[in-house]
Amino acid sequence: MGNKKVCVICMKWGELYGPEYVNRLYRAVQDHLALTHDFICITDNFEGLEPGITCQAFDFSQLDRPLWTHGKWPKLQMFERSIVENYDAALFLDVDLLVTGDLDPLFQLVMDRGGLFLMPKFRGLIWRMIPAAFWDLFPWFMSQVTRGNSSVVGFIPSQQFHLFDEFDGQRHLPEYENDQNYISDLAFKRRCFPKNWCIGLIHLVPYWPLGRVYKPYKKKPKRPKIVIFNGRPNPDELVTDEIGSWGARRRRAYGSVQWVADYLEKYDK
Repeated sequence: MGNKKVCVICMKWGELYGPEYVNRLYRAVQDHLALTHDFICITDNFEGLEPGITCQAFDFSQLDRPLWTHGKWPKLQMFERSIVENYDAALFLDVDLLVTGDLDPLFQLVMDRGGLFLMPKFRGLIWRMIPAAFWDLFPWFMSQVTRGNSSVVGFIPSQQFHLFDEFDGQRHLPEYENDQNYISDLAFKRRCFPKNWCIGLIHLVPYWPLGRVYKPYKKKPKRPKIVIFNGRPNPDELVTDEIGSWGARRRRAYGSVQWVADYLEKYDK
């Protein structure tokens, strides 16, 4: 990628996540991204963050604060020109996800193809059951039948400034409901990363009753580069068996997950 200037972006506001989440992500990215990069945190509280993190002030006045969490609309600041205009490519990551593989290919794909890539979000059970190998052969089709999940977003900043500049909370919130629908519909050349690059922890839990005896979530996944957490549990809750039963209605898991505990021990220095 030559002399291209790139950045990794995360965001933290309010009290839900402390600085330890940002620092953990920062350390994990350093281990899994060989490409020279800046690590940016958009936040309303700079306290406790590692010195190597570039802090940008959180400011999302386009929408009243009570509506911010209705779809995580403040994430649109990743496209704010004053933050990313000097970068050739950017990768946004939620602060509570775990980096489990090489991140360089995500940047390579974005730089090669242009536009914007999101983690795929399949809208129906049938689509979710199709193996990743199929989608690898027909990535254009996957982008047609999925929405995007904004936990992982790779993009060319100069092509996406309009997503922040033209956002109108009064008009767009009722039309799109959440930030990822808005981004999926209005981004320039929106596509999805390969299915096996990013996965939700809950999708490592088999449907009932298979999950009673088959527990692949107990082992660190080999193929995904990123594992996201859709709501509860948070990574910290999986360190001990005190958590008990967790997951979704049809995907029930139990107890701690050792590879998650090992990850936290490694990056919570």
